Amino acid sequence: MLSVRGASKRYKTTVALQPVTFDLAPGEVLAVVGSNGAGKTTLIKSVVGLIRCEGNIEVGGIDVGRNGKAARRLLGYLPQDPAFHPDLTVQETAVFYAQLRRLDAATAREAVETVGLIEHAEKPVGALSGGMRQRLGLAVARLGDPTLLVLDEPTSGLDPAARRDFRALVRKESANGRAVLLSTHWLEDIPLMADRVLSLKDGYTQYLGSAAGYSAVSSSRLLLRLNGRSHEAHPVIRAALGADGVVQEGEWLAVDCAPEERGKVVAALSAAGIQILDLRLEQAALALQTDAGEVA
Repeated sequence: MLSVRGASKRYKTTVALQPVTFDLAPGEVLAVVGSNGAGKTTLIKSVVGLIRCEGNIEVGGIDVGRNGKAARRLLGYLPQDPAFHPDLTVQETAVFYAQLRRLDAATAREAVETVGLIEHAEKPVGALSGGMRQRLGLAVARLGDPTLLVLDEPTSGLDPAARRDFRALVRKESANGRAVLLSTHWLEDIPLMADRVLSLKDGYTQYLGSAAGYSAVSSSRLLLRLNGRSHEAHPVIRAALGADGVVQEGEWLAVDCAPEERGKVVAALSAAGIQILDLRLEQAALALQTDAGEVA
C-alpha cells in the first residue's frame, strides 16, 4: 500500500531525514517513533506530499512526487492539531470536508457514527474534548474510504481514557484492511497499537522491525503536566537531578532521567508546592536492537 525508497530531506545545511526505506502492507500499522527533531514529521509530511523529498514514495503504486493529487485520493491524513472551525458542529464539519471530496451528507454522517460521535453530532467543535476532536479528525481522514491512513501524533495531549479509545479505533481500521502509518512519542502505546516500528534519531533509522522485537533500555523519560507552573519547575528539577535534562514539549514538561531518579523529581516538586496534574512514563531508546539482536 505504501512504498518508501531512499526518502531523504535536507534544509540548506541541515539534514532532516537520512535515506529511509520501508513498505507498508494493507491492514498493517507502522509506528514512527523518535524524539523531537528525529525526522518523524518530515517523513509524515513527505508521505502526504506536503513537502518534497529525495527518493521515491508511492501510495498504491502512484508516485507522490509526480502525481500527488492522485496519490492523496488513496490516503487520509490526520495532522497533530486539526484546524477545525470551533463554531461549526461535528456534523457540519464532516459535511464540509465530505463536500470537498464530492461526497454526500449521508457519507459524512456515517463517518461520524463510525468513530463514535453520532451522539455529539450537533455539538460545536469548540466544545469537544481533545479525544473527541481527534475522533472527528479520524472521521474526516477516512472520508472517501482511503486505503492508507497517515496519523501525526494522534494521541498527543489526550488523557488515558481517550488514548485507549483512539488505540481501539486504529486497530479497528487496520482490521478492516487499511494500512496505518502513525507517529507517536508514547512508546507504551506501541505494543497495543502497532505491528511494526520505525525508530528515527537525528534523521537516521535506528530500528525497523516488529513491535514485539522493539526494546528500549537503561533510561526513561518522565512527562509531567503541571498547573501552569512549568517555568518554576525547571530549576527545581535541575537541582534535584544535579543536571539539565528538562525540555518543554507543548503542555508537557519532559525530564530525561534514570529510573531511580523519578521519585526525586516528584518529591522535589511536591516539596516546592508545585502540583502535578498528570504524569506519564516513557522509555527512552538508548540501545535499539533488531529481532536478530543486531544494533540497527
